[in-house]
Amino acid sequence: MKIKNVLFNAIILILTSNAFSYDLETLKAAMSQNNPELLTLQEEYKRSELDVKDAYGSLGPTVDLQLSGTYMVNPPIDAVYVNVDDIVNSVQWPSVYQPASTGQYVKVYDGMENTLYGIQFSLIQPLFTWGKLANAIALYKQLSQIKLTQLELKKQQLETELETRLISLKYLQRINDILDEEKTYIDRLIEVSEIAEKAGMLLHQEVVDARIQGKELELAQVDVKEQITNQLLELQRSTGIEDLTLENLDFEIDEEQIQSIIHQDKNKVEEEILNGKQLSIKLVTQFKEMNGTAEKIAKGAVYWKPDVALKLTGGYGGPRFPLFEPNWNRKDDYSLNISIGIKTTLWDGGKKLRDVSRRISETKTADIKQIDVRSTIRKTLNEQWNQAEVCLIKIEYQLLKIEASDSKIKQKEMVFETGYGSESDVLSAKIERCNQMIEKEKQALACATACMTINYLCK
Repeated sequence: MKIKNVLFNAIILILTSNAFSYDLETLKAAMSQNNPELLTLQEEYKRSELDVKDAYGSLGPTVDLQLSGTYMVNPPIDAVYVNVDDIVNSVQWPSVYQPASTGQYVKVYDGMENTLYGIQFSLIQPLFTWGKLANAIALYKQLSQIKLTQLELKKQQLETELETRLISLKYLQRINDILDEEKTYIDRLIEVSEIAEKAGMLLHQEVVDARIQGKELELAQVDVKEQITNQLLELQRSTGIEDLTLENLDFEIDEEQIQSIIHQDKNKVEEEILNGKQLSIKLVTQFKEMNGTAEKIAKGAVYWKPDVALKLTGGYGGPRFPLFEPNWNRKDDYSLNISIGIKTTLWDGGKKLRDVSRRISETKTADIKQIDVRSTIRKTLNEQWNQAEVCLIKIEYQLLKIEASDSKIKQKEMVFETGYGSESDVLSAKIERCNQMIEKEKQALACATACMTINYLCK
């Protein structure tokens, strides 16, 4: 029964560990779904698409309809009566035919009804606007494309950052393992030094030096663990996955693939980056085009360039709802007007002219920005390329030192085994080798970071 329980628990542990492992693609997918910066840019892009639809809608008519219904408890106009005698007496009759007074009254108006309805309808259709509407559509399309490019650029940045953090975690984990190994050597060195001091074979200063090495190692371990924690927290924030640990990250470093980036022809890489497809360059180019369109709109709105529009207005006002009023077609309750409107600004103190100048200045600024971005990319590429090459040289240098340390350790171990050397010398040599291995991992991390930056620039 105990064996079955052990096997069952082992199977559950394996299944659980596989279920909660995260590889690079899984983390990228989680980042696309949960990263707040990406989600914000996605919403901005959606709003920009709505702005494009609004711009297209401005080409068509604007239709307004207003309905009103009123019930009057006490209508202001009552029934109207006319005296029959007044009507008769208004006629010049011969004296012999003069009619007698009757004292009768005739109702000529029944008075206002208690209900009153009103309908107002208007339609305004732009006819000619000096290209402002068409350019506005182009402007909003360009702005929407800028939002999309910003979204793609941010996604590339975050994906590169994500992969760089995973690489950093692996190197930091290696460094932490080396520090653990070095700690065993330093602890033993302190122990041996204290024993030798008690035997009178070692000065107290040398014991203190060993203890100082131990404290320096503790500080280095704390620093590395803090870096690991910070990297994990940043990954959690970026992906929205809260249970990320070193154990459930399914990622391995392919150093050959990373370093192959700088084994290419640098001039060809630079030419490919600066051909305009790189998203940073594409973005500033889109800004330049958008500013050019804004300049056209400003020029179309200067003085003595009237906008022409057609306006239709119709209305009804009466006591009954339209078409339900008796003899509605004989009453003058309806109106229909057709108008052509022309509107232009004659003078506003030169504001429109200055607006054109602003747009021209913004276009020139976009030109300067485009040149500056290309220069910055070229500079960044050169710096990162040089850094990666220097790191490779330093890695080779550290490998040679490690090889020399291995030989030195073997030699000191042989001398120690013969009884002529000391264990402290062997331990010091091993500690030195650990420091060289740590430096090699640091240079490898710096090289990988530089290569990932170059790879990002090439996208």
